[in-house]
Amino acid sequence: MTGGVPPAPLRGRPTRFAHLVRRFGRSLLRRRPTPADEAFVQATLTPVERAVWRRFPPSEASYTIRVARRAEALLADAGVDPADTRWTAAALLHDAGKLDAGLGLFGRVLATVTGALVPPVRRSNGRLGRYLHHAEIGASLLRAAGARPEVAAWAAVHHDPAGWAEGGIPPDVARALAAADDA
Repeated sequence: MTGGVPPAPLRGRPTRFAHLVRRFGRSLLRRRPTPADEAFVQATLTPVERAVWRRFPPSEASYTIRVARRAEALLADAGVDPADTRWTAAALLHDAGKLDAGLGLFGRVLATVTGALVPPVRRSNGRLGRYLHHAEIGASLLRAAGARPEVAAWAAVHHDPAGWAEGGIPPDVARALAAADDA
């Protein structure tokens, strides 16, 4: 993120609104990860990364698994070695900073709409401000926990295409991870 301004998720990305509506609908289902999902997470994340991931509420945990599974397929198409789990782990933990805000489903909806309609929302100590700045907060959380550097780097720049190269994310990997999140 540049200048501490959160991304405007609805501007300039017509598919972003549809993505958010679908995500809201899935969140209402509050599906828990299946045993197969849990095994996928176990095989992908390091112990310290799993400790962070386990803090997600069930609907968010299921969402991150959907993103990571899509990312895994897109990364394979981009020629990334499937044994290299760094980037799939990055997909699982890209929204770790949202944990700090402590918002429920409707609070997250309010924060997202507010961030889209009233940019730039300046950083605040409030929960809404923390949610809107989840990228930088998540990166700090992951670094402090001892996550792999690439996982923290993607958390920091996942909403900022201009920062992908700056974050050390290979272009093909960044495009695959972003597409997986927006699908």
